[in-house]
Amino acid sequence: MSGLALAGMSVPGFASALAPGRDKAPLPLFSVLYDNGFPPSAAFGAAAGQLGYATHDIDGDVTEFWMNHLATRWRHEPVAIAGLTHASALFVLERMGWDHGLRVIFRAQHRSQGNGRIEHQLTGPAVMLNAFEKAASEHPGLGACVADMLSRCHRPEQTPSTLAITAPPRPELDAAPGHAPLVSWVIAPRPSPASARNAFATVERTV
Repeated sequence: MSGLALAGMSVPGFASALAPGRDKAPLPLFSVLYDNGFPPSAAFGAAAGQLGYATHDIDGDVTEFWMNHLATRWRHEPVAIAGLTHASALFVLERMGWDHGLRVIFRAQHRSQGNGRIEHQLTGPAVMLNAFEKAASEHPGLGACVADMLSRCHRPEQTPSTLAITAPPRPELDAAPGHAPLVSWVIAPRPSPASARNAFATVERTV
């Protein structure tokens, strides 16, 4: 089965797990973070803003966002946030979230392979992986792809799956080889205990 490897679930079973719940609203986000120092991240911020999300440019450092916006809010309510940033920003926010009952529910590393090709390594609920894969097939730019993925996702009730996608060369791709890989992510309240009963699946795909 060229280009497709599955573990722990049949193809029909995995497809069923990927299907988003039609009766659920998109996952609400308190803020969407981007970094204007990285062109794909800046494009993500612009696209997320056009979709109606409240956005915040961290400008290389999450300290101002944490001190002036997020710390007080998380003390009152564990609201979800998302971003396309460098890995160090996620590292800080993930650990701060632990103290408030939040976890990283979706994580994707995006690494340029050269010649317009980009590799995405994703971990998260199957419904979010499906949303990313669909968005990646419709948007050549990473920023627009990640923003569109967020608009398709509802609050997950599934245990994490993994998905690897290597996109074909696209001359308009907004990432350059040799740059540090960016990470897209969603931090949200910890999933319910019932989610532990769901199956775990691993998929690797070239699209």
